[in-house]
Amino acid sequence: MPGETRQQILDTCQKLIQTLGLARVTTKEIAKASGLSEGALYRHFEHKEDVFLAVFEKQVVWLAGFLSAKVAGEGDVAENLRQIAFNILNYYEQLIPLTAAFFADNELLEKFRGLLLQIGGPQRLHEWVAAYITEEQALGRIAATLPAMSIATSLLGPVFQYAFLRQLTTEDQFGLADSLFVEKEVEILLNGILP
Repeated sequence: MPGETRQQILDTCQKLIQTLGLARVTTKEIAKASGLSEGALYRHFEHKEDVFLAVFEKQVVWLAGFLSAKVAGEGDVAENLRQIAFNILNYYEQLIPLTAAFFADNELLEKFRGLLLQIGGPQRLHEWVAAYITEEQALGRIAATLPAMSIATSLLGPVFQYAFLRQLTTEDQFGLADSLFVEKEVEILLNGILP
């Protein structure tokens, strides 16, 4: 059950970060919301910052699993890109509040940078998407006229901006539901990349 308790702590911490903001999340808050004692929390994590970094790592691992399950040649390219963009949008929604707070604490930022290096750096997400696009290009399902990394960046850039603006202002900037925003972005992108 230690794995279940650890997961419970991470899930609770993630929710608290979303509702309170990282600066206001304390070990006391995490323990209380998890239904645990602070001592139980410290049996799983040495420092509060370790919980924050583990929340980030959990998100990266989940997204990596999702992206590695996308196999070129399977399903519809447009639908695959919509699913990729939608899941990355959800990832950014979780990531932005967490990472923004890291910049306020130099020690935490250094630990975060160390974790990024362990998982392949911040460009890793673009590389995963570009790898999928490269495979689709090899199959002729996406035109090979543009570099795969340029296509990945053209997809992920607007998705990040959309998530960032919503986090900044707490409202939709474009008057679109997430799924419709993603659908329109993919539609625009497909006009230039389908064979």
